[in-house]
Amino acid sequence: MAYPAIRRSVMRAIYRGWFGAMMCLLLIGLLPTNSLLAQGAAEKSEELTYEEKAAALDAEINALIADNKQLKTRQAQEEGQYAAILSRRIEENALSALDRAHRLVELVIEQEAAGGDPGRFRERAVEMLELMPEGARKYINGLASDPRMSMSADTDDMSVAQKIALEADRERLSQRILTLEKGMLRNLELSRKLGLDTTGQQEALTRALSDSAENLSVALEMTQEKSRTLARQLGALPADTDLAALTQVNNGRTKRLSESLRETVTMMETLDLDVVRYRQQLIGSAGSVTTDIFNLEVLSGLMARWFESVVDWIRENLPQILFNVLLFLAIVWIALMLSRIARRLTTRGLDRAPLRLSRLLRRMIISTAANLVLLLGLLFGLAQLGISVGPLLAGLGIAGFIVGFALQDTLGNFASGMLILLYRPYDVGDMIEAGGALGKVSHMSLVNTTILTVDNQTLVLPNSKIWGDVIKNVTAQRERRIDLVFGIGYSDDIPKAEKVLNEIVDSHSKILEDPEPVVRLHALGESSVDFVVRPWVKTEDYWDVYWDITRAVKMRFDEEEISIPFPQRDVHIFAGDETAIAAVTPAQIEQPKVAPSGAQPRDDVDGDSDGGDGGGDSSN
Repeated sequence: MAYPAIRRSVMRAIYRGWFGAMMCLLLIGLLPTNSLLAQGAAEKSEELTYEEKAAALDAEINALIADNKQLKTRQAQEEGQYAAILSRRIEENALSALDRAHRLVELVIEQEAAGGDPGRFRERAVEMLELMPEGARKYINGLASDPRMSMSADTDDMSVAQKIALEADRERLSQRILTLEKGMLRNLELSRKLGLDTTGQQEALTRALSDSAENLSVALEMTQEKSRTLARQLGALPADTDLAALTQVNNGRTKRLSESLRETVTMMETLDLDVVRYRQQLIGSAGSVTTDIFNLEVLSGLMARWFESVVDWIRENLPQILFNVLLFLAIVWIALMLSRIARRLTTRGLDRAPLRLSRLLRRMIISTAANLVLLLGLLFGLAQLGISVGPLLAGLGIAGFIVGFALQDTLGNFASGMLILLYRPYDVGDMIEAGGALGKVSHMSLVNTTILTVDNQTLVLPNSKIWGDVIKNVTAQRERRIDLVFGIGYSDDIPKAEKVLNEIVDSHSKILEDPEPVVRLHALGESSVDFVVRPWVKTEDYWDVYWDITRAVKMRFDEEEISIPFPQRDVHIFAGDETAIAAVTPAQIEQPKVAPSGAQPRDDVDGDSDGGDGGGDSSN
């Protein structure tokens, strides 16, 4: 059942396509014809005489006037939309008649300038020039008094669509008024060229332009105030579509009024009227620098108005501003005092709390509490200054997100710092080895840790590098064991050496009795018998005991004639028959002598040598 409908649709599309193609071909074919017709009409117009041209224009004017009389009669009998359409046609005919009248006047002026006789058309031109200003002025007054042009016509109970339609009507009426005013100005210029008395015309045009400029200026100022009100409302309710639409309509009205006032002011300047005030208003409404700013009077007036505005604003707002500033400073001072109190209270609370917190964590908690109180005070003070805290915090949050995304490494250090504070692998004052550095922790933040090395160098390490590596806390325990190894010769008395080591350990006052120190024969080395000495000491006494025992062992071994093996090397040089011809010292090797005739020097080094003082370690 659907096939007939589909077939009809297809046929209709084919027909439309064929018809459109035929129309395109027809238009393409007619284009040269229309061009030729226009060219022929222009040539025919040039061939017409002055009398024929003037008569044709006069006939067109009379026809338009007669047509308007009929339209006015019909308009009086109609209402509503039909009457409005007839009114627009009457306006169009009147403007067309005015344009043709001015063309007729220009034709008469050209005829006189060429030395010809304008004939009866001069009187006709003079008649139209004298009648036109009064009629145009009455028509302008009628348009200006139209209820739609009144600012009170824009009521709050109107819908957005109604306001848009009203603004469209106002724009059309404003264009009509501007067109008539331009026609009056052209009429004045043509009257001067014909040598007519233009006093009355100039007064009428001056009055019309002054009234229009004043009305436009007041309407523009009211519209700008409305724009500021709508902007505040839209800032409070950004999601309101009606407010957004009204704002757009009001912005369009501001633009229309500014353009109309600018054209009116331009016409006023041709009559040498004072337009400084209107130029200043146009600069203010445009919101940007225009060429009017180079007018000295406009610029001086603007500066005077701005200065007066600043003075008035200061006079009205200075007391409140001073009060707000003093209140802000007082709030900040109170917040600073409360911050110090919060710091002290937090410190006391942490001291009394049965919590074992690291100094780093304590410092962070105390600082956070104090800074939080100060931040709340600053926010409260800003609120008293009239600054909205909510959008400020939202903006800071967005900025923080952007900055955080850009500083990912810094955030990694921050997270590592939090973990270090939480797990407490070290504290301020601890000797640590982490991140390839060894030293004492002098300061730590949530981003980095400052380490003071044993040779008094300052290193700043990122927390992420420390947390991601092995952390060795040397001073985390209160007690440490010292591991020492001492070697004696194989020919020395082992019990005697062991006794000497025990005496040295027992005699040192900083060595702890518990845990008990250890002195044991540990290993039989290649050239020495090794003892281990492992005393326990307080962490802060580690290096003092280490150095004391090392010094005491050397001195006692020397007193007890116990040898401490050390590496030695004997170098033997052989002749070609493997007979040792000399045993030289290293100093003699540095200045070798010439070998005897027939002997071949060799670099063989005999490693079988005895260590001095009862034992030695030889190496090749």
